[in-house]
Amino acid sequence: MTRAPASGARPWALLWLALGLVAAAALHRFGPDVPVLLFTLPEWLAARLSEAGDRTLVLTRPSVLWLMPVALLPFLVAVARRSLVDLPGWQVALQFAARVLLLLALALALAAPSLQAPRRGKTVVVAVDVSASVDDGQLAAFTAVAREVVRLVKAETGDRDDRTRLRLVSYASRAQAVPLSEETGEVELSREPGGGLASDHAGALRLAEALLDPDTEGRVVLVSDGAASVAERTDLIAAAEGLRRRGVALHTRTAAPAARGDVLVAGVHLPGELRVGQTFDAAIDVWASGPRTLTLYVEKDGVPNPLSPSVEVTLRGGPQQIKVPVRANAAGPIVVAARLDAAELDAADNRSVDNDRAAAVGDVRGRPRVLLVGEGDPSGALARALRADHLQVDAEAASAIPAAPEGLQPYDLVILSDVPSRHVSGAQQQAIAKWVQDGGGFVMIGGESAFGVGGWGGSVLEDVLPVRFEGERQREQPTLALVLVIDKSGSMSSEDRLDLVKEAARSTASTLDPGDEIGVIAFDSRPVTLVRLQPAANRIRIAGDIRRLSAGGGTNALPALREAYMQLAGSKALVKHVILLSDGQSPEAGVSALITDMRDADITVSAVGVGAGAGKDFLARVAERGRGRYYFSQDGTDVPRIFSRETREVTRNAVVERDLFARVAKSAQVLRGIDFDRAPGLGGVIPLKVKPLAELLLRTHVGDPLLVRGRRGLGRTAAFASDAKPRWAHRWIGWDGFPKFWSQVARDLMRQGAASLGGASLRITPGADEGSFRAVVDLDASTGFVSDLRGELQVIDPSLPPGSEGHTTTLATQLTAPGRYEATVLGVRAGQRLIRAQMFDDGQTPPRLVAEATGQASVPYPSELAPDQLGADPAWLATLAPEGTHSGPIDAVVTTPGAPQGTRQRAVWPEVLWALALPLLILDLLLRRVAFGRARRGEIG
Repeated sequence: MTRAPASGARPWALLWLALGLVAAAALHRFGPDVPVLLFTLPEWLAARLSEAGDRTLVLTRPSVLWLMPVALLPFLVAVARRSLVDLPGWQVALQFAARVLLLLALALALAAPSLQAPRRGKTVVVAVDVSASVDDGQLAAFTAVAREVVRLVKAETGDRDDRTRLRLVSYASRAQAVPLSEETGEVELSREPGGGLASDHAGALRLAEALLDPDTEGRVVLVSDGAASVAERTDLIAAAEGLRRRGVALHTRTAAPAARGDVLVAGVHLPGELRVGQTFDAAIDVWASGPRTLTLYVEKDGVPNPLSPSVEVTLRGGPQQIKVPVRANAAGPIVVAARLDAAELDAADNRSVDNDRAAAVGDVRGRPRVLLVGEGDPSGALARALRADHLQVDAEAASAIPAAPEGLQPYDLVILSDVPSRHVSGAQQQAIAKWVQDGGGFVMIGGESAFGVGGWGGSVLEDVLPVRFEGERQREQPTLALVLVIDKSGSMSSEDRLDLVKEAARSTASTLDPGDEIGVIAFDSRPVTLVRLQPAANRIRIAGDIRRLSAGGGTNALPALREAYMQLAGSKALVKHVILLSDGQSPEAGVSALITDMRDADITVSAVGVGAGAGKDFLARVAERGRGRYYFSQDGTDVPRIFSRETREVTRNAVVERDLFARVAKSAQVLRGIDFDRAPGLGGVIPLKVKPLAELLLRTHVGDPLLVRGRRGLGRTAAFASDAKPRWAHRWIGWDGFPKFWSQVARDLMRQGAASLGGASLRITPGADEGSFRAVVDLDASTGFVSDLRGELQVIDPSLPPGSEGHTTTLATQLTAPGRYEATVLGVRAGQRLIRAQMFDDGQTPPRLVAEATGQASVPYPSELAPDQLGADPAWLATLAPEGTHSGPIDAVVTTPGAPQGTRQRAVWPEVLWALALPLLILDLLLRRVAFGRARRGEIG
């Protein structure tokens, strides 16, 4: 084989290579940008390149397809034309074609070819509830659901990107991811240590959302009994809404509990204010799914309650409340626990024994302190009655009442017992009123110097009390205005009648108090005013005017009675009274109408007839219509005695003195346990009028108000119309109900709390986290918001000995709004905590405690064991995600292909290299090394 010289071949080939490279560089620099190219492959080719049959071919760098040929094709042409091999021409041409195809195959591989298809993978997260409300049968059913999901996922085939990613979450009070074995796929679910005191459904959904593969469709399966507290349900609804907004499908599954029956103690409630020696009712809420009779055991501070250790309770089915008496014997925390004995019930009738017991803690404060102000009671019966019930009583005179509200702060109750207003100064009255407004308790007890007859009408304390005083008497107001209307007709001159009458009139004037008023009107056919209505202190002048009385003329009482009416109408006396004396017959015309007018003006009329000629029927009718009394004297000798007796009677008209028996007008806690049907009578009362909104608790058997209770600002007040000393209550003092009545009245009225700024209230609510509680202290001051105090919160664990570690924890409060202070209590996972808020004024040295309030936090058992959380609630669970599935097999949730979530690409340049480039390279080598046919002579072209 002859070879031609090749000395000029290399320079020409290199020149063509340089020209091709320059052309390719220019085309790349100045040519248009070519985007990604997409091609649809034939089905047969797509089936060979991809199991899923993806037909879309993507060239990421399509410009390589023409840049490489432009750069290298001139060089290949030059090499082929000047080749020195002795091969047939057709073989050289075939070799050139093979090299061009190899060049194009390499260009195709460098163009980054890939197959593109929608990504249809999905992530399924199964969240399983393992809380205390889930019984063993339900837990087994929930585990079976999780195992079925694992089995379905392991059985999947196809492209790995389209397969299901599986995650498992278990939760009770907190959620956690459960690892799955890739080999066995075995699922083992265990309960949370400690029993799982809550169901953090929302936390489980949030963890499930975090475990989702963002490049796949997300599906969450919530497997739960649906039991949750109100707060947990609220959080779950919010978490489900968050999944919906993200486009994550939520499905639920549940299982019926093994038993739906239950009995439980829903809660124990104690009064907000407890004092040493106080007997109070612990209100115990119980619940049962059906009727049954059980024993309720009650403990106080860990031992059986002495007053009522157990109660047989007939449960009707549903909620009901049982009240049990408990006595507070010592200051400090008191824990009252209640337990239903359900040992004899079948498991089907009592789903959980964990909720058969509940407890509450209260704060018992020291002995209440009472300021008792009274006069004229050497017996001390009221003070003894109060002290017998462990009340600290300071019995003082009116002069000892503080003149400023601050002086009353040590006291919880102030009692004024038959004290006249003149003994209590205006400053003292103002102090009591302000102290009551800010929360103090106040009671006024009657007597001959109390209420209206004691001059309290129109006072500051009358505004405070729940009653108005009938016939109010002002400080300068006379008690009695008395007018004597005396017949001086000629018949009065016989038997020295007129002299006896004059003596009776002078004696009457002398027996009246100096501040009372008296008038004397004589009449025959017309009236003559002997003594115009004036103070009885003018005794000498009045006696002289009465001596001028002389007999003569006829008898007509009407003008004289009208004159008496005119004079009394202008008087401000508490009691207005007329005594009419006559020994003859008087015309009746007009008298009846006049008496009616006098009665409407609260003027009473009594009548005295003298001698056989007196108009007895007329005088009796006058006395009856005038609400007075009728007397008759045969010869006038007993007229002085009659006048004296009548004067005493009308002087007592401001009070009611007779046997009066107490009757219950309204049932109330303050009257509990007192049998008033067996109570003896009281000797008298002061007439009172009940104010609107006040409570009439006791009345007399004739309807007079006896005990009236009301509110004034933050304080409570009461008025007792009779007295509490031997004058009217002499039989009550010996009655066995007397001490109990007054101790219960005192405890009912005494100050609730120790807030000197108008009241402090403490509100405890569950927090967002397990075992956390939010404490809110609100200060209510009459002068406005109080925002410059330092607050402390004492959290007391009564289950620990005082002084031990953890017994008392002190937290600082933060001002969050005007007059509002807040703090967060953590770590209350079980049991009871007494929480005491104290507010200090650091502007004083030392800092002064100005407000205090107490509350409690209790976690007796998981909230999902409450009566409203018995069993599953599929209907409620279904409302979380209406678009999801909530019953039936789980297969569709797992096996349904996922919706396209973007695209996936698989590079196919390796296939291009081994399927195209490699065969072409082998062909090129074969064509260069093996001659097929006759060799050529010389060079090509």
